[in-house]
Amino acid sequence: MPRKTVTLYVDDRSIRLMQTSGKNIRVWASASLEPGLIEGGIVVDEEKVIAKVRRLLTDRRITTKKVILGLSGLRSLTLAMDLPQLPDNLLAEAVMRECARVLPVPLEELYVSWITLPPAKKRIRAFAAAIQRNSADSILNTLSRAGLTPCMMDIKPLALARLANKSTAVIVDVQSRDYDIIIINNGIPQPVRSIPLPVEGLSWQEKLSMIMDDLVRTMEFFDTNNPESPFAADMPIYISGELANEADICKSMSTELGRPILPLLLPFKYPQSWRQNYYAINAGLALKSVSPAGKLKSLITKLDTLPPAYQPKSFSLRRVLTLTGAVVVCSIIIPLAAIAQIGSSDINGARAQLETMTADLDRKVEQRRELTLALNRTKADLNAFTVALESLETQQDTYNEVLQVVTGLLPNDVAFREINHDTGTVTLEVDTLDETSVLDYGRSLQSNDAFSEVSVSKMKRLECEITMRFMIILKVKE
Repeated sequence: MPRKTVTLYVDDRSIRLMQTSGKNIRVWASASLEPGLIEGGIVVDEEKVIAKVRRLLTDRRITTKKVILGLSGLRSLTLAMDLPQLPDNLLAEAVMRECARVLPVPLEELYVSWITLPPAKKRIRAFAAAIQRNSADSILNTLSRAGLTPCMMDIKPLALARLANKSTAVIVDVQSRDYDIIIINNGIPQPVRSIPLPVEGLSWQEKLSMIMDDLVRTMEFFDTNNPESPFAADMPIYISGELANEADICKSMSTELGRPILPLLLPFKYPQSWRQNYYAINAGLALKSVSPAGKLKSLITKLDTLPPAYQPKSFSLRRVLTLTGAVVVCSIIIPLAAIAQIGSSDINGARAQLETMTADLDRKVEQRRELTLALNRTKADLNAFTVALESLETQQDTYNEVLQVVTGLLPNDVAFREINHDTGTVTLEVDTLDETSVLDYGRSLQSNDAFSEVSVSKMKRLECEITMRFMIILKVKE
């Protein structure tokens, strides 16, 4: 049976609902939002928004609670980054440090999601999407009150990039209050521009002038920064949203740009009455659970921007073991109780039966005593394990603090090769072109209160005869 997927796109002026069954579009509906219900991505009137969401679900007889959620790109940022080769345990921190360095908004105000990309030239590549916390929290909490549970989330530009499924492309999406320009290069959407319109109700000629200026500047910026692979002269511009319904405007754009203007092709079957340009965003969201035919050319398909606090709870082996243990205990205790009850009811019976029951009960009591002893031994083992676990957690906390210090003091021209941690001792292997930088790094570590002793030794000069490798041994203060 084909899998059913429900998608929900929410912006300041609309809620768009769509249900697919496999690659067939079955149900769709939308509700317009009056000014003042959602403004700047923040839900202002929760009760009215909740009522509209519930009405859409009821009218279309959709009972599922799980949805794939899409949000506008206006309150989001994207970043493609190249990083040096790092150990896996340092990668997450390196990504967040790069986001903090480049993004114009403090990380405390953002939900940041990221994935690694195929490596290039011995470098680690990653792609991050950041969404304003107050906007995401507002919409997610409102949908929760409406009875929905988002299982995945995306922003509009990335949903459209997934829908295009092109290695290289330019996408222009125009809505009533904003437009997006998405450049896809080697499967990565970067740069991505989401731009609000200054006022509602602009004529298409007024909109077109703004859109064309931004589009030309963005494409010229890309060509300037990618001189080895500029856009081909005949590469089309893909369009969606309200713009795709304006044939004359598209013809004017094509003439001015000297490029074909084409609608996004959708890998779904749908009836003629379906408004494909209006619901293209939902189609892109649906592809998070339904893969298009053929090879995926977009490298960000697996990125999920749903904040961890809102993600569905994972399977808990501990809960299963706890329940299993309870069942085992009950299976032992309940038969004992039943035997005791039977013995009591037959006490007035034949003495032979009483003696048999008494002997049987004695055996069960002995079994119970043995089980109690075993349980006490298990409790002792558990206490020992708890002490060991607490010790490990303490060591982990210490290691995390040490890691923050050694990465925070690392000079730009010194690179980690390896980090090892043993009780009370941290060993670093670093590569550098300048021996002085490592010595300065050692002095900085020595002056830090986290370490009682720091020793630096040059291990060897690498085969390139330029790079030197050093070992730094740190004694952690207790």
